[in-house]
Order: sequence, then C-alpha cells, then structure tokens
Amino acid sequence: MRGMETRTAICTGGKNMELKDVYAALEAAENGAAMVETIKSELVGVRKEAADARIAKNKAEEALTVLKTEHGALAEKHKELETQLGDAQKKGAGAQTEIQKLQGQIADLAKKYEDAEAARKTAEEKRVQADIMAQTVDALTKSNAVAPQEFAKLIAPSIKVAEDGTYSYTKADGTRGSIADGAAEWLSGKAWAVKDAQKPGSGDGRSGDNGAGGTMAEQFAATLGG
Repeated sequence: MRGMETRTAICTGGKNMELKDVYAALEAAENGAAMVETIKSELVGVRKEAADARIAKNKAEEALTVLKTEHGALAEKHKELETQLGDAQKKGAGAQTEIQKLQGQIADLAKKYEDAEAARKTAEEKRVQADIMAQTVDALTKSNAVAPQEFAKLIAPSIKVAEDGTYSYTKADGTRGSIADGAAEWLSGKAWAVKDAQKPGSGDGRSGDNGAGGTMAEQFAATLGG
C-alpha cells in the first residue's frame, strides 16, 4: 500500500513538484531510501553525459572559429599578392624576377588555402555532429532513456542537416520530424530502454526489465544486431 500511496502523491503533485518533494515522497515508500539513492546516482551519470556532449560541441565550435580566422587571413594575403603580381606585370620585362617570385608565393599560398578550406569543412562537419549528439542526448535524457549517450550514437546517423542549417529526422512513415521526434520514435516500443520510476522491491511486483524480457544489455545487443 505504501507504494501505491507514494505513486498517488507523486502523480497528484504533477509538474509542480520539485525534486526534493519527489525524494520525500519516495522515502516514505517501502525501500524508499534505496530508491532515492539509486535515482541520485543515475542523475549524476545523466548530467555527466549531457555535460560531456556540451563540452564536445563547444570544443568543435572553438576549433571552427580558429580555422575560419586563419581561412580569412589566407584569403586576404592571396588578394594582396594578386595585386602585387598585377602591378609587377605592368612594369614589363624588367620586373620578371619579381613576377616569378610573386607567382611562387601565390602558388604556395593557394596550397595553404586549399588545405585550410579542407580543414574548415572537416571542422564544420565535426561541429555539426557534436551539436547533433548534444541535442540527441538532451532529447533522450528528457525522455528518461537509460543510456542517452549510447542510444544517441544509434539515432544521430539518421539526423540530417537541411540547407538552412536546421536538423531533421526522417520518421518511419517518411515524414520529417525534430530530433525530439526521432528520440521518441526510437524509444517507442523499447520499454527496456526507458527508466522505470517505480524500482523493483517497492511493492509493485514488477521485474527489473520493464517487462521487456531479458536484460537491458541483451535488448540493446538485439537492437544493434537489427
């Protein structure tokens, strides 16, 4: 009965309940103290995963900013050398040595520019992927996924970037949706992948695999195999 009373208290409180109120309600239940400690431990892990995703995104953005600055400087230098070459060519044969020197500098700069452009594109791709991962981890976390970081690795490849820079997920019916839609669809039907607020031993009589059958690791392996 204490388990039922606890669920009633939490459901009645709804979105207005603060985390400390949820803890207090859970502690009143059978094995409540153990449940609270388990939830606190899981929250630490979830917050770390979200923080790691944000850090990766920020690092990618910083690297891209540096490369964009270098890219711009090379473009300016290339423009300057082209102007100098044009002036030297106007002077005629007497400036042949200077022309050859400038042509060599321009060729060298062109190579550096190409390398910088390739690096910029790579950095942009990394930034986008880091951003997609961060948003996917966040969406899975909000959906109470048991392993947001791992599940995000499976969902992220299905998220595409539109010409305007927005992200979209192609759903099973062929329509486009948001990253949150993608997370919700992926979790749909995978009870083992979603945290159960009512832990085993709290009086509900359920097993620890959310009724999915088999351990979470086994279900996850089956998903990877599919």
